[in-house]
Amino acid sequence: MMMWLGAALFIVSAETGKIIIDITSPSYKPVKISIESEDKKIEEVIRKKLSIIGYVELSDKPDVKISIRTSSDDEFVLQATMNEEKSPFLILKARGKDKEKVANELSNHLISKIAGVKTDIFGRTLYFLSNLEGKKEIFSVNFISGKIKKVVSAKSFIPSFSVSDDGSKIAFTHYDGKNYSLYILDTASRKIYSTTLKTGNFLFPTFVNESILIVPWNSGEGGSNLYVLNLNLKKFQKISSGNSDVLGKTTPDGKKIIFVSGREGLPQIFIKDIGTGEEKKIPLSGRYNSSPDISPDGKDMVFTKLEGNKFNIYIYNFETGQEKKIIDFGSSENPTWTPDGNFIIFSSNADGDYDLYITDKFGSFRRKILDTKKDEIVGFIR
Repeated sequence: MMMWLGAALFIVSAETGKIIIDITSPSYKPVKISIESEDKKIEEVIRKKLSIIGYVELSDKPDVKISIRTSSDDEFVLQATMNEEKSPFLILKARGKDKEKVANELSNHLISKIAGVKTDIFGRTLYFLSNLEGKKEIFSVNFISGKIKKVVSAKSFIPSFSVSDDGSKIAFTHYDGKNYSLYILDTASRKIYSTTLKTGNFLFPTFVNESILIVPWNSGEGGSNLYVLNLNLKKFQKISSGNSDVLGKTTPDGKKIIFVSGREGLPQIFIKDIGTGEEKKIPLSGRYNSSPDISPDGKDMVFTKLEGNKFNIYIYNFETGQEKKIIDFGSSENPTWTPDGNFIIFSSNADGDYDLYITDKFGSFRRKILDTKKDEIVGFIR
């Protein structure tokens, strides 16, 4: 995964095993915290970041007191102390001139320590589709804070895109009024090039790695099927034949493909074993299931289910075969895992327009993370 370099962070001392809350419990309550710092910029940024993760809650009567002091050579020392204790259970030191990056690392480690999960979302980039300027185009923003930037402009509009895990490429489809064409943006050089190896419509590209894509393609002579596109070798190989297959993603081990197909009528989610070629429908309840995304550890799948006139978000566990509703909030769509596997970004129209929200894999909280007063469709965090 692409990460920035800058602040050097190291744990000086931390009491092992001292996790403050059990986030797997449906009855857990957020930890009340207070934050005080000699550097008000660091304090402001950390407050903003921690406020959107439902495991903590800023309070004047805290359970955990967090103090940050500065020393020489741009060094910041954080101490976290339980309200009834004198000695801190966590001491962190961070050194760097970029206070935003220092705050990112401190925030990641605080959440990790309080909730017992390895978190690294702060400091990453969120890519998303939005009609901020009147037509759907690709934008980016530093997660939680930072200025929104346009990444790809559109002459007409961009219905779908994907970002490679290393952040080096963005694949996107563009509709010109007649056809959906596939393009690749090299993020380092900012150059855009066409991948038109065939005529017809390209839909919903997803990266397997920085050089291989799974692309639904419709030749115009039938329905859409899934193809593997090797960008380096310029090879285009068919891998499904349902004539209504519209979205495919590989499992983290590379052995299977999860895809959406309407081959039985309404959209359902299927799984294909790449080695044997076997395809079968995942046994989900409901008549309309779509928008799957697989957790980084390959154990869970988040997806949307149409219920009534709106979409809700569910988690399906591959080992147990059980599904669980985690979001019933407006019409909620386009769920995607964060790279650490602990959180899910999704869009919802609960406030009228589609805004971006965050929850965890238990659905134990939801917080709005982006509201531009326009429609946003979640993309990817890298």
